Amino acid sequence: MMKQKVIFLAVTLGTLVAIAPALAVESAGLAMTAAQLGPADRAALQHAVMADRLARPAAYDLVAAARGCRPDGWKVARNPTPVCSREMRALGPAGLLPMLSALALDWQPDASRLSSAPELRSKEEQAMLVAMVDAVGILRDTRARPVLLALWKLAADRREVQLPIERANSVSRVVAEALGRLGGAVELQALQAHLRAEDPLYNAAIAGLGWCKRTDSAQLLVSALAGAKDDATQRWIVAAMGTLASSWSWQALGKVREPDGLRVRQRVTDALLPLLARTQGETRERVVASLQLADLPDLPARLATVRATADATLQHDIDDLLGRYARAHAAR
Repeated sequence: MMKQKVIFLAVTLGTLVAIAPALAVESAGLAMTAAQLGPADRAALQHAVMADRLARPAAYDLVAAARGCRPDGWKVARNPTPVCSREMRALGPAGLLPMLSALALDWQPDASRLSSAPELRSKEEQAMLVAMVDAVGILRDTRARPVLLALWKLAADRREVQLPIERANSVSRVVAEALGRLGGAVELQALQAHLRAEDPLYNAAIAGLGWCKRTDSAQLLVSALAGAKDDATQRWIVAAMGTLASSWSWQALGKVREPDGLRVRQRVTDALLPLLARTQGETRERVVASLQLADLPDLPARLATVRATADATLQHDIDDLLGRYARAHAAR
């Protein structure tokens, strides 16, 4: 009996592998069609998903059943919009291939799990899309690269209207941040290609660079900051610089990345310190927050130098930052 079962599984897997290329071309995910992947990438993903689905079918059901994006979830919880990012992140590495499959190969949700009204169903599916891309990016697994690059290209091809900076929580931004988290030269190049202020993906690209832990990213953001045309753009770039320079996030990457992290933190601090005297209000607050994230050991001494020639308001802001710096380090 056991021998027959093994033979059956082998034949089944062999049959699926044989027909995979044909199925991949015709299939479609929530975000794209399989044909929008290159032939080699498409075949590799399809084969990996088939083997994974045979081994762990329940993981695929969990992706489709995200309660936060179902009417009996987000409406009952009285959420203003569907949201399931926490559920997708909770899947961890086991959710990678199920989510990539849902995004690019095979999206067939149970109709009863989504709203019947088209406008609500659209919101629920977009929330699922954003949540899956976000969760995939956090995993930093290079197997996601072809799907994320294809989604980024689709966003560029669609020439979508750029959202106002302060609420740019678009699919494009989440894709850019996922690319940034992968952090390879290919991802950096894809983001850099949209660093023109008039480009619809500019804001998303800036956000993506904030998660791309490379010294090149710091230089690109510093250059973008120098060319910022308005306060809102300046704040957006400064926030990305704080994300990039975060001492905690560099520490999480381990000892081997410490030299890169120190160079990035220094580069960001060098660019932000002069802004303290040239900005005020919300923009200065954002600069202060990013300097605190960079957390250089010599920050207090450098702030003292700036304070010596500052006006009363800036002196107060610097004193506040120095106090926060001291409290944070005393708690460690």
